[in-house]
Formats: sequence, C-alpha cells, structure tokens
Amino acid sequence: MENFSEFKNDVLSYYEEEMDIFRVYLEDLGYSNSTIRVYFHDTRLFLFYLTEKNSEMIELENVTKQDIAAFLRKQHRNAAKSSRNRRLMTLRTFFKSLIKSEVLTYNPAQEVDLAKQEKGRLPTYLNDDELSLFFSVIPPSDYYIRNKCMLMLMGLAGLRVVEVHNLNISDIIRNEKDPGIEVSGKGNKVRYIPLPIPLYNQLLDYERIYRPKAKPNHSNAFFLSKRGTRISRRRIQEVTENVFECLKKQPGYQYLEQKKLSAHKLRHTFGTGMVREGTDLVTIQQLMGHTNLNTTQIYTHVSNEQKQKAMRNKDVSRYFL
Repeated sequence: MENFSEFKNDVLSYYEEEMDIFRVYLEDLGYSNSTIRVYFHDTRLFLFYLTEKNSEMIELENVTKQDIAAFLRKQHRNAAKSSRNRRLMTLRTFFKSLIKSEVLTYNPAQEVDLAKQEKGRLPTYLNDDELSLFFSVIPPSDYYIRNKCMLMLMGLAGLRVVEVHNLNISDIIRNEKDPGIEVSGKGNKVRYIPLPIPLYNQLLDYERIYRPKAKPNHSNAFFLSKRGTRISRRRIQEVTENVFECLKKQPGYQYLEQKKLSAHKLRHTFGTGMVREGTDLVTIQQLMGHTNLNTTQIYTHVSNEQKQKAMRNKDVSRYFL
C-alpha cells in the first residue's frame, strides 16, 4: 500500500461528499466546533479502518454491522466501555446524517448494541483536604498565577477543560458586587457563573500583571501560552496532571496513586462539593451546564461518614421504652 499520508488523503477525498453532509448535519443541530472535531476524528478512523481492511474503497451502502463491530473491537479492546459507546454513537449519527440526506437507506451502526456499563459507579473527586493541598502544591513558575486560575476555575467553578480553553477577556463580568463569567459550553450554550470574590480578584491579577502580550489573532483569549497564543486544551490537561503528580507525592497522600485523576475530576469535585453543601440539583445543573438533570444526579452519592452522621443523629430511643 502507498505511504500512509497518501492513503489518508485518498480515503478522505473519496468520502469527501459524505463528510461534507455530516458536517452540515452537525452544524444544523448546533454542535460546537470541538464536538464536530471529535466526531470527524472518530469517523475518519472508521473510514481508514474500512478501506485498509478491504484493501479498497467501498461504498457506504455496503457497510455491515459486522464491519462496525469489528472496528470497535479493534479500537477498544482494553478501553473503557464509555469510550466505545461514544464512538458507536458517532457512527450512528454519521449514518443517520446520510439517511436524512437520502444518500443511504440503512444505518448499520444502529444494529450494533451499546456495551453494558457499570451502573452506580461513583465519580472520582477530591475531598476538602485533598483539594486544599492540591492548590497548595502547584509548582512555582512564571505561569504560577495562570495555572492556579485555570485549576481553580475547574475545581471551584466547575468549568470543563474546553471551557477554560475558550474563555475570553470579554466573558469576564466586571461587577465588584456580583462578579462572574459567561461560559460557552456544549452545544455553544452560554451560561452565567457567579464567582467567589477571591477567585475573581485572582483572575484580575492574572489579566493585569501576569498575562503575556497576546498575538493579534489571540487578543481576546483570556489564558495565553508563553507564545502569546490561546492556551491549548492539551496544555491545560498537562498542567493539571503535573499538579496531581505533586499531590500524590505528599506524605500521607500516596493512596491517591490508586485513583484515576485527571482535569475532569476537578469538575467532579466541584459538583460533589455543591451537593455536600446542600445546593439544590437544579442550581447545580445550571452552574455546570448539564442539559439533563440525570447527569447532575451522579453527584448525589454520599460517603460512609455522611451515612454514619445521619444514622447516629437519628433519635430512636422512644421506640425502645
């Protein structure tokens, strides 16, 4: 077979019309650019697999559910079931777009079953002591204030990595009595998040003192790289991962090695903390930008300590007279 770069170009050229239809379909449904990129990445992987497996381009009307199942097995042999299911949903959406445009009449991905996921699995999060120490072990550097602001927006305000990446100077609500930010979330939905005063002041300090000079096309980006460009999502993840490694090395915290800690776990920490403080689920849903309240309910898990407190404080003495 020709070299891989030429192979990819040939495949993408052959399926260009179908991919254009898919893009328009996703845009019409209001999907964000970042979501569209993920869907395109997954779909291209499938098209590369399909062509390589058959040693030639094949018409999509000839794709079978067995082709899709084999692709998912290859890609997700040792991966999480949620990752496999996400990719399957991408392919279902891809074929659905072609049916809607009357290119195809059959969706083979619809015939492939979703993997059964473990129910009731508790989200990983940091408790108050762990979160406090997490912020205190951020390594000193020229970007210390920037990094601290990004991490606090995830851990104390529930932002996603992509939302930190997308944050603009114009998104800051500069009201001293009621400061906040406007966040562009999934599906390009904008939500308002009031900010704790100390966090708001930290953001202003970064902007006024520590923010590098921006390159022309990045002048509105709030968080910048050392080159003056909007900080990448991968860099935000790397900063978070580095601090988690520092946290795990602290005396008495080595047990965290057993936890899968990532930037998204700071968002879990925020959601869990809000529930533990007694915030109602609808408010948490609005703050976190969840479309479905069922998503918010994953944070209603309780610890053994909370169970013990509830039962020990229950007065049952009158039943034993």
